[in-house]
Amino acid sequence: MVLLPVKNYRQLTTFIFTFPSYPKNLIMKRFIFIAAFTIAVFAAKAQDNSKTEADIRSLEQTVVNAILRADTISLKKLWAPEFMVNNPRNNISENLDAVLAVQKAGMIDYSIFERVIERMQFQKDMVITMGREKFASRSDMPGVKAGVEYKRRFTNIWMKKKGGWQQVGRHASIICQ
Repeated sequence: MVLLPVKNYRQLTTFIFTFPSYPKNLIMKRFIFIAAFTIAVFAAKAQDNSKTEADIRSLEQTVVNAILRADTISLKKLWAPEFMVNNPRNNISENLDAVLAVQKAGMIDYSIFERVIERMQFQKDMVITMGREKFASRSDMPGVKAGVEYKRRFTNIWMKKKGGWQQVGRHASIICQ
């Protein structure tokens, strides 16, 4: 480790640009190269996130459409086997089979279902989406009357698995009316 005899930024720049063993143009070229490299890395990451964001937004809408159509074939592809839901009925569906059983029992049967993603967070192989939803059930359920529109907040968790994205977790809570 090399310690430089400087105490602040001004002394550092003075030291770098007056250091006797390096020509000033070589130091400037290195600085420009490092700055350009750093910008290129961040730009590439931003482009990668924009593609991922578009993919996840499309998958979120596909889930909404599949739920409205009760399309369990599509949902089985979109939801991972370990898909776990903390649902608005104040219990946890521990895996895909449990969620599909709730759907089969008529508790995920909507005449209206809209989702608005307000924020996304990107991790290496994971994306978290958060936002609001509006839905109306086709039938009465505990705490929900048929045909009445309800609003809720949601958090969805997507993971990249075998080259594709699958939803692995979800939390949804009805907002007090």
